[in-house]
Amino acid sequence: MKILLLGEASFVHSTLRNGFEALGHNVTLVSAGCIWDCPRDIDLSRNMRLGMLSGLKVIWKILANLRLFIGNDIVQMNDFHTLPLKLGWNKLFFKFIKRYNKRVVRGCWGDDIVVFDAQAKGVLAYSDTHIGTQAINEEENKWRIEEQHLPEFLSCCRYVNKHADAFAACLYEYYVYYNNAACRSRLHYLPLPIEIPDIKDIRIKGENWPIKVLVGIQKRRDFIKGASVLASLVEKIAAEQPDKVEVRKVYDVPYIEYCKMLEEADVLVDQLYSYTPAMNSLAAMARGTVIIGGGEEEYYEFIGEKELRPIINARPQQDDYNLEVLREALLTPGRISELSRESVIFVRKHHDYMKVSKQYIEMYEKLLS
Repeated sequence: MKILLLGEASFVHSTLRNGFEALGHNVTLVSAGCIWDCPRDIDLSRNMRLGMLSGLKVIWKILANLRLFIGNDIVQMNDFHTLPLKLGWNKLFFKFIKRYNKRVVRGCWGDDIVVFDAQAKGVLAYSDTHIGTQAINEEENKWRIEEQHLPEFLSCCRYVNKHADAFAACLYEYYVYYNNAACRSRLHYLPLPIEIPDIKDIRIKGENWPIKVLVGIQKRRDFIKGASVLASLVEKIAAEQPDKVEVRKVYDVPYIEYCKMLEEADVLVDQLYSYTPAMNSLAAMARGTVIIGGGEEEYYEFIGEKELRPIINARPQQDDYNLEVLREALLTPGRISELSRESVIFVRKHHDYMKVSKQYIEMYEKLLS
């Protein structure tokens, strides 16, 4: 099968490329690399210091490699805004991709009008923009939501959604948001793919006091993630039991340095507003690190998981609940080690990149048939 992957989100496409190639498929990955500078075959990143020339360079790279954008069995886009260009160019590019390839899959992996509208309606009990139908962090979220409501964003998103052959939702939340009349018949849940480390390289965490908790905060995005809110609760427990809990809080650490810190940590504070673990959480869990973040019961039921509950689940604006859950997990002897073992098993069971890659290929084959 000839597959073209367009765009990137936290190593999802680069991980899938490795899986697809291992399964014998011909794969090309074209992206701007996202914030983590993910690997790609054709680089569409822009140097904004060059102004308009940086955009012309992106167009030139597409034209210079035009043969790669034609005649694919599957083209998969990370979202509707795949190119680092204005939305008019993205809409035109999608029309070209749709015309000259067999099937086009749109990833449901991030913010768009469908997501924000569903959150505002209280489709889930909470999100990073609403608790039920009550808006939160309104000033911080204002630009995110207003951007998606701009006419050019609306036009491009709606056009791509109307004409995409399938939607691939990578999280339970996105599946729920896109499970509407317009998209339901084309909607698929495909778990996030994680490259699993060799079992001999995995250290079960939390076997000794103190439990080491890492809080990695991206200042610019903390209002979306909520890690600082969770950090204050963990720090309160650490102040009460300094011999049992040790907190390390860092800000805007480079990715390589962050990975080294993560290796030393027993527990990672991740996201307050999520129902489910995303790439950062899953990559940590695969290495035995326990996550404080999204692990709601609806999610486990959705994926058919009846036994494993590896995530220390947190909920926004429920400090008493969160403190109770955190104290039980962090202060109960052997509990973190138990969750560490479950975390490794959970990721191997549900997110192994080869298993997920096969699920994608099965979806592609059905589309092509």
